[in-house]
Amino acid sequence: MNHRESLRTESAAIRGLLTRASLEIEAVRHERILRRAFSADQPRAPAGQPDGGQWIPAGGGQAIGVRSGGSGDDVAHREQTVLDDGTRVLSLRIRSGRRDYDTQDIVTAPDGQSRIFETSGLTQTIRDGVTGAVLGRSTFTAAGAEPEAFVQSTFLPAVPAATAATIRLVGSLFAVLSTRNDLFGKAVLGLTANEYAVDLTENTVRAAFAGRIDQRTLDAACRRNGEVEALAEQAVRSVRASGLYRSAQDFGDKVHAWIAAVVNKQGDPNFVAKISFGKNSEKTSYGDRYSTRIDLFERTAPGMTCVYDFKTGSATISSNRALKLVAAAGRHFPDTVRVIVIQVKPRS
Repeated sequence: MNHRESLRTESAAIRGLLTRASLEIEAVRHERILRRAFSADQPRAPAGQPDGGQWIPAGGGQAIGVRSGGSGDDVAHREQTVLDDGTRVLSLRIRSGRRDYDTQDIVTAPDGQSRIFETSGLTQTIRDGVTGAVLGRSTFTAAGAEPEAFVQSTFLPAVPAATAATIRLVGSLFAVLSTRNDLFGKAVLGLTANEYAVDLTENTVRAAFAGRIDQRTLDAACRRNGEVEALAEQAVRSVRASGLYRSAQDFGDKVHAWIAAVVNKQGDPNFVAKISFGKNSEKTSYGDRYSTRIDLFERTAPGMTCVYDFKTGSATISSNRALKLVAAAGRHFPDTVRVIVIQVKPRS
């Protein structure tokens, strides 16, 4: 390796460390918002939206479905979800042939930042929620989220804060869509950086996608997804049959341990389970306090990582958790420029 190549490699590694730290800082900031945004005793749906001002239960996001109402006869169904941090997600399913897209999701943060996600099949356009300007457009493929050629290589590179908001709100949409997973489709979060960026943060993101895809499309992108889902089902049945758990939390922990034992026994460095990273990005014992715990990594090809997050019972993935998983993928596989995050929730 000559001197120039050595400098390029060192520079890329430093950029990777700095930008993954940026994602982690964004996740911490988001976590603090979660703690202080609203009183747990008096949550309300936001004003200016359907059902605005009405009381909603404390705890997880509240979904409100309304059939064929509101702003036009081209909307077949609308559903609003208010997340714990006050982020609002208004989802509209469009009647066939009425618009250029099948669904529209309007995501608004407590600070007023908003994005509009228009999805047609596997293609998603992201717009600024105020101006309507197109910020990005991508198509989900077997290689992850692929940007369309005419879209800028980054989201508004002159306004870094806007790009950070875009990624945060993409994560929020993914968290909401993951609660709607069923036999007909599953939500994925896909982020793709510039080819030689060696990171995944707002200044290098070329494509972002949060949407539902069918099983065949998911299996093409994350080739061991079917195996992972089968393992999760087997783990739940095995732990439940044993009866050796004291609580719902203990049940979930034992399910995770069962899956990890099977996966790690294979000795495949591209298919690994139960990894933890501490605050300083170093690997720690799984489950250490304040660590980021990753359930399962699948490295499908150089530069591409699928991250599986297992949930049991009523638990669901959060936007904050999704961002941490993206950052963790780059720490474990430093060449990662494409990440796909999937929530796995056994049906058994």
